[in-house]
Amino acid sequence: MTMGQLRWYMEGMRHARLATVFGILAIVSLGAVFGPLAIARSKKAESFGVAAPEGRVLGWVGIGLFVMGVLFFIAYMVLIFTFIGSLPDSGRIGA
Repeated sequence: MTMGQLRWYMEGMRHARLATVFGILAIVSLGAVFGPLAIARSKKAESFGVAAPEGRVLGWVGIGLFVMGVLFFIAYMVLIFTFIGSLPDSGRIGA
């Protein structure tokens, strides 16, 4: 292995490591930000000849969890506003 090949491989490993870190951050924090970063770094690592499936899978899981969280929040808000709208108007003064 030549020095150039070693540098090429080490650069691919760096991108693979970053893909995994971004994938973990996508799961535990903002999946919409770190998920695409993890997927992009995984593709970059694979362009250097280093497989990085962990980063890609974790990135997609982070994006999926983020989307599910947003959908849950929207459903929760709809439920709350529906409940508030169905309450009787007992606080009004009649004319």
